[in-house]
Amino acid sequence: MAAACLEMLAGATILIAPDMVSLLLLGTKPEGAGLTLARFAAIALFALGIACLPPKNSAARQSAVRGLFVFNLGVAALLGWVGIATTLHGVLLWPAVTLHAVIAAALLPQLLATPSSAP
Repeated sequence: MAAACLEMLAGATILIAPDMVSLLLLGTKPEGAGLTLARFAAIALFALGIACLPPKNSAARQSAVRGLFVFNLGVAALLGWVGIATTLHGVLLWPAVTLHAVIAAALLPQLLATPSSAP
């Protein structure tokens, strides 16, 4: 539930203030098509959060956990690569890498649990 709500909050924040989020994460503002892509990604994040709100059905819950896990692991890897391989560094880049890695790690036990034993 927390991971889904965090994604919805992130999506809403990026949609409303993409310049601020980009400055804090990457140390630069999005320009041209980057602003449109940022808003596109924001809508996708918000939708991901909604899609992953906890269902009553344990099989559907496992699917939501899998989606959130892949997303958070991928974002941690992408932002980590940005921090190491590029000059784009904002004040929140490494905290964001850490947060997404922690969320992925927190989801892993649920992902590895059999559907019948999922909480």
